Amino acid sequence: MKARYAVAIAALAVACSSVRPAPIQVGDRCFRCKAVISDVRIAAELMAPNNTPYPFRTPGCLAKYLKAHPGEQGTAFVTDNKTGYLIEAENAWFASVAVPAADGHGNEPDYLAFRRRVDAEAANATHAPLQRWTTIVATATE
Repeated sequence: MKARYAVAIAALAVACSSVRPAPIQVGDRCFRCKAVISDVRIAAELMAPNNTPYPFRTPGCLAKYLKAHPGEQGTAFVTDNKTGYLIEAENAWFASVAVPAADGHGNEPDYLAFRRRVDAEAANATHAPLQRWTTIVATATE
């Protein structure tokens, strides 16, 4: 009986301590590049340890920020392009895509994020290899 209580308390503690992302809205400004977020289906977020959310225009913008600030603490979230829900970046699959540039002129390479690999494969128009979050951050360039 005591073991059941211990398991229940442990499960409750884990559930209460999980980090939850804040909703990103059209019109929010990207924390890194200050561009207006116009498409929440490609937006990302860094949730700081003090539960302060920092919105980013795209997964690539968040990756560039993290690469430039290697000591930054927090949990990275990206929007699952299929469902529109924020998911932890480390659990996502990424397909390469061209998105409108932050300056409004032309397009720039970035990523669509998906919770499920099969969804990322279906959306992968460039047929480039799918990527994981650690690779995206490691290869991010200004």
